[in-house]
Amino acid sequence: MKEFVFAALPWVLMGLALAVLAASHITKKQKNEKRGTCIALGAGLGLLLGAVLNSCGLWADQALSYAMGPLLGMATASLIPEKGQEK
Repeated sequence: MKEFVFAALPWVLMGLALAVLAASHITKKQKNEKRGTCIALGAGLGLLLGAVLNSCGLWADQALSYAMGPLLGMATASLIPEKGQEK
């Protein structure tokens, strides 16, 4: 059972991140430049976080951590509201 959970976890996390990105893209009315900058910053920070988590031994595959880090970072950055935007 443990192997199944560890095998399915990356797919579940990727699905959640893509769902958040898609919902954010549809619902938010932001300027393209500011939104693009925010998502690029999230991808960069997510890449760094993926490298750190990989060095801690969270995932067995290095490619998985380097692929999921930016995706989760972009999803997190899309959830952060901009200043002056309505919630």
